[in-house]
Amino acid sequence: MKVVTVKDMQTGPGPEDWFTGTVWRDAAPVGASPDVAVNRVLFEPGARTHWHTHPEGQILYIITGTCRAAREGEPPVEVEAGGVVYFAPDEKHWHGATPETYMVHMAINIATTTDGGTDWLEPVTDEEYGSRLR
Repeated sequence: MKVVTVKDMQTGPGPEDWFTGTVWRDAAPVGASPDVAVNRVLFEPGARTHWHTHPEGQILYIITGTCRAAREGEPPVEVEAGGVVYFAPDEKHWHGATPETYMVHMAINIATTTDGGTDWLEPVTDEEYGSRLR
């Protein structure tokens, strides 16, 4: 058994080339698990990721607030605290807070055959972020 405590987490602001708006990340140390990469992420209202993909997919567990998320070609959806979002391997997507709420989620990137990394792409435009919800 391996235990990762809060003291082991690597805390810092989300890089500007990955996020729009103010975001804070608590990342489990690399190698904490051979099968997943885990990040707890706090988004201030209106903050969001850039478009991105994960080679083995991603699971989001919404801890607090409301998550706004979209995959390429579809309008955004809103997911309340307690909800779970799954993105398939290599599915282009983004996620973040709504304009009115803070949001915290656990991001779990599967890493059974890769390092569980993220391929970061272009920023989500204000039009894409604010487009009509499903």
